[in-house]
Amino acid sequence: MENPFKYGWIVRGPYFADRKRELAELVGEMKNVGRVFLTSPRRFGKTCLLFNLMDRLQGLGLATAYLDLNAYPDVRILASALTHLTSKALESNVDKLLKVFSRLQRLRPKVTVAHDGSLMGTVEVAAEYKEVLPALLEGMQNAENLARKKDTKLVIVIDEFSDLPKYNGQTLEKAMRSEIQKHHHIGYIFSGSEQSVMLAMIQDRKRAFYKLGRIMNLGPIERGAYLDFIHRWFKKGAYRVKRHDLEKILELGIDVPHNIQRMCHIAWELARETHEITPLLIEKLPLVVAEQDSPHFQLQWQTASQQQKALLIALSKSPDAKPFSREFQLTHGIGPSSSIKASLDSLTRKGILYRTPEGSYQFFDIFMRHWISHLY
Repeated sequence: MENPFKYGWIVRGPYFADRKRELAELVGEMKNVGRVFLTSPRRFGKTCLLFNLMDRLQGLGLATAYLDLNAYPDVRILASALTHLTSKALESNVDKLLKVFSRLQRLRPKVTVAHDGSLMGTVEVAAEYKEVLPALLEGMQNAENLARKKDTKLVIVIDEFSDLPKYNGQTLEKAMRSEIQKHHHIGYIFSGSEQSVMLAMIQDRKRAFYKLGRIMNLGPIERGAYLDFIHRWFKKGAYRVKRHDLEKILELGIDVPHNIQRMCHIAWELARETHEITPLLIEKLPLVVAEQDSPHFQLQWQTASQQQKALLIALSKSPDAKPFSREFQLTHGIGPSSSIKASLDSLTRKGILYRTPEGSYQFFDIFMRHWISHLY
């Protein structure tokens, strides 16, 4: 039987773990052409949720278009992509699609040949227009007009929305809000993993997206439902495992879906011959992942100064400690607080640590903590 625990790519259908409540809420919002700002830490399955949502919405007769701002380096390319993807979601006939594009002023139709020899209709910003923001707005207007003409609700998902300021600062935000407010046939999901940036965009009264829509935070999957999902797959594969033993995987993975999926994937492979998942095997899983990722952790380790390495070793041994406390500094022989703060700031910029909303510091990759504690 194929290993059912997928990670590192878009997981769909029966391999997608739960999120029933979140899916139901988002379906309801989009059926009412709402605006939702979806935030979550990285590796919480946000993009998988969005693709499963789009599958669900398409089954209900809604059209969907997905854009990842990481893929578009400038507004010119973003304008072309948004216009093409939203139009294609609403009109599949190439001839009719090209006719739609031909009516645009700042965007020009373009015909390309696919690998199978079929013709594809796409669009690009006309070269004579130096100002590309109007082209983006024209593409958004086109999506609304086409959805109204087709009498179809369209859902536009913009992932990594926290990257939006990279284009044109708040000028673009203001222009987009002005256009979005006119749309009655398009629901929007603005999704991002940079939570502080996302919240600044939508909670600051001076920002354009202030109170434009609902804020939805994606947290851990409910443990009971996740345990049912994991246990059901192991039973289907004829693995012997006690349900309560599997809870340790959730604890070791600190409830991060990517971590849990990966450890379950490894457990499945390690027990292929015995078909038995034991508590001892489960305890070994974080170190197995750490050893697999050792080359990556070694590169990150080399970027740290001696002071930073000492701090990382201390945090790996006392992950819940307060690094500015006297007890922590005396226990691990590090300090003073000013030096610790400088190290924490540097390690955060490097993406090795992150600061929680409560003010503590955690490893961005929990398996790096296991890697360090095993070596030191």
